Amino acid sequence: MPSLENLNQHFKGKPFVVLGIDLREKSSLVKKYVRDNGLTYTNLIDKTGKVGGLYGVNSTPVKFLINAEGNVTGSASGYKEWDSDEVKTLIESLMEPKK
Repeated sequence: MPSLENLNQHFKGKPFVVLGIDLREKSSLVKKYVRDNGLTYTNLIDKTGKVGGLYGVNSTPVKFLINAEGNVTGSASGYKEWDSDEVKTLIESLMEPKK
């Protein structure tokens, strides 16, 4: 998750939020992981898997890009480097006001 933390820091102060949702994990394990890895973005725990079910998550990790209107604009599963220039450019283009 270091690349998500880097992405979070890159867009700090802009209309962009990184939100982690852990599915059916013990809160003590999640808190330890967050602390040990210096994660500053919010991490929630989906104890029942309900949120994951609403988004059709059947394996982890999965990431969603959700716009300001609450619509999913993209998704990706598996481990990826989220702090690459290519991803930053994509996110910046999605944050641009619609004309």
